[in-house]
Amino acid sequence: MPSQALALALAASIYPPALAAVIALGRGAQVRSRVLAFVVAAGLVTYVTGAAMVFLLDELGASGPSHYTPSAALDLALGVLLVGLALYLRRRQPNKAKPAGSSKIERYLQSRRLAFVLGLTLYALPSPIYVAAVKTVADAQLSTSSKLLALALTVAVMLWLIELPMLMLFLVPAGASSMLERINLWFARHGRLLAVLACAGAGIYLLLRGLFDLIS
Repeated sequence: MPSQALALALAASIYPPALAAVIALGRGAQVRSRVLAFVVAAGLVTYVTGAAMVFLLDELGASGPSHYTPSAALDLALGVLLVGLALYLRRRQPNKAKPAGSSKIERYLQSRRLAFVLGLTLYALPSPIYVAAVKTVADAQLSTSSKLLALALTVAVMLWLIELPMLMLFLVPAGASSMLERINLWFARHGRLLAVLACAGAGIYLLLRGLFDLIS
């Protein structure tokens, strides 16, 4: 299991909208089943997307030690994209605080089916950092089954931000909601900075890895 994939997955996990969704789903009736449906959907679409990318990269010859040039070019492209995204997020003006009240998520997601759809929707489009993590798995000299197993672990790490709240709502439902609200407020204040650091760190790493592969 490549440790770089886990590090990139951890960086890709910074996704405050998903935490806000879990908090909204944690209110009302059928809390456990709705949150479980959301997390299962997120994990399913993330894993299927990642598996498709692994097979596509192998098929196109853009992964592995025997394909340094296309693999390095993809790393460089992802690195440039992530550094550019970090600069954009850094310069973007913060959103004005919205008035308190029930969010659309809380009003409309009162069923397991809609919670499942929300999980699919939020994670249907893979982030550049997740693409880089999947590529790291594809680059590893592993069998196909081992790559798919490594991908499952990568997905589990990337989704910790919604998996942990789910466990909290299952194990300590009484105190979980207030704690998650405080965590969400913290992310509202510092989430953009975390996203900037994650994008910049992953981007610089990919640029260096791509350059090293090109000159080696």
